[in-house]
Amino acid sequence: MLNIVLVDDEQLIIHHLIKIISSFDIPHKIVGTANSCEQALTIIRETHPNLVITDIRMGTSNGLDLCDTLSVTMPHTKIIILSGFDDFVYAQKALRYNVFNYLLKPIHEKDLYDQLARVNALLEAEKEEETKDFMLKEQLRECLPLMQEWFFKIIRENMDHLDIIDSTFRLFNIDILNESYQSLYVSFAQDSDAAEIEKDFMNVSRLAQTITLFIGDYFKTIYFYDTNSITLILSSAGTNNEDMHNRCCHLAERIRQYLDFNYQQQFSIGLSTVVHNIAYLRQSVKDAIAASKYSFYIGFNEIICITDVELRNTGEVLPNFKYIQEDLLKHLKLCDPRNAGQYLNIYYLNVLQLHGDRNLATNKFLELYYYLSNALDQEFDFEKAPSQEVIAEIKGAANLEEIKEILNNYIVRSIKEIELLRTNKSRKLIDKAKACIQENYAHDISLESIAYDIGLSACYLSTLFKNMEKTSIKEYIIDVRIEAAKKYLQDINLKIYEVAANVGYTDSRYFSQLFRKKTGYTPGQYREFIKLGT
Repeated sequence: MLNIVLVDDEQLIIHHLIKIISSFDIPHKIVGTANSCEQALTIIRETHPNLVITDIRMGTSNGLDLCDTLSVTMPHTKIIILSGFDDFVYAQKALRYNVFNYLLKPIHEKDLYDQLARVNALLEAEKEEETKDFMLKEQLRECLPLMQEWFFKIIRENMDHLDIIDSTFRLFNIDILNESYQSLYVSFAQDSDAAEIEKDFMNVSRLAQTITLFIGDYFKTIYFYDTNSITLILSSAGTNNEDMHNRCCHLAERIRQYLDFNYQQQFSIGLSTVVHNIAYLRQSVKDAIAASKYSFYIGFNEIICITDVELRNTGEVLPNFKYIQEDLLKHLKLCDPRNAGQYLNIYYLNVLQLHGDRNLATNKFLELYYYLSNALDQEFDFEKAPSQEVIAEIKGAANLEEIKEILNNYIVRSIKEIELLRTNKSRKLIDKAKACIQENYAHDISLESIAYDIGLSACYLSTLFKNMEKTSIKEYIIDVRIEAAKKYLQDINLKIYEVAANVGYTDSRYFSQLFRKKTGYTPGQYREFIKLGT
């Protein structure tokens, strides 16, 4: 059955469409109507239609913007655009937004019937294919959770023989070998009211398959998943790290928009660095997973790159420290005192197994302290690390319990210092971004160019700016440009299009729409008020 949302700013046209469609013998239901893009998105989020019929021009709304948004947030939804003859070329641009087709106004019943029949037939075929997929449910349950370990086992055992790795993978239709690799990890928050995506393994399978629709031809890929995470391994023939990373960030943003629009459950997206040796691939996945866990600090429903939150060199393989030290350090850097304390206690219990050898036990605690302090000094440039005062306290402690308490206090102090450093660092980065915007607003400035100038990934800068300024970089740029435009409008010799160009807009009509949206007046009206002194 077709579940249809109709979008047009003229209510008479909506009534006309409903009347025509109701006469068709195609199973359907009109699940909602809207008069603007904003209203349409709200209704679509609630009703999840499989067909949207929208006008291309609706006053200040733009049907192409709606199509662009739906291509990310509802990629399976079919779209038919209604267009006047004058907008024919404009409508053709919609095809890049995965629009199913477009119809010229006035609408002919036969043309509309044919299009709806085609959409219905396509949906029936997709439904039949989905039914076949359910037959594989048991096999997926048994096999897919094991595939990731098998995948890395093949790599680990044949690192010096890429031809064996390639031929083995191709037996399973896996084409992943390339010049460059990057990992993307999506994790879903777990709680007692876990959403449907966690309850049913097949839901994650469908979600993983949907995500692959966003990947495109640039990457070769393989993905793994369980009930609360999806791991994407992306490979590219290019060796330009910046280009690959930017493309990966763009993919992550599309995934973030899709999840944010369609799921109530909290999630986090972690990105690794780009590596050029398949031997580093497992560490790449670990880095993406580690980055996703910084949702504790950054917030949920965001994209976090490992280089934005931890020091990483391309292709770095971390030293082989004991797993307890690694996990304790990880939670310390995440500013998670509860879990850091738990791993300190695990370390303490292991030290107790040294059967009363006090010197050896003290040295093991000193080893842990040196490991933590050196790692934090490298990461955060702490002064006086390691501290001779802490070392003296550990050596002079009356018992092991007292040493544990000394280290626990050190961990608590370190977490407070990290939080303060991050806040100060974040403020400096945001101030740099704002200064960059103030200096370059008249040019073709973008999130990517600003991020490049201050040395951050675009996705991280976007998140950081929104968290600290409570607005997006895009909106901030518009605000800066509008304030500058107000000053230019005081010069009566400047034409409106010249004012627009002076603040970075080549389309004076678009500039006027933004100006009115922000101030409540057109540029011309604002200039008249200035003349009148009001």
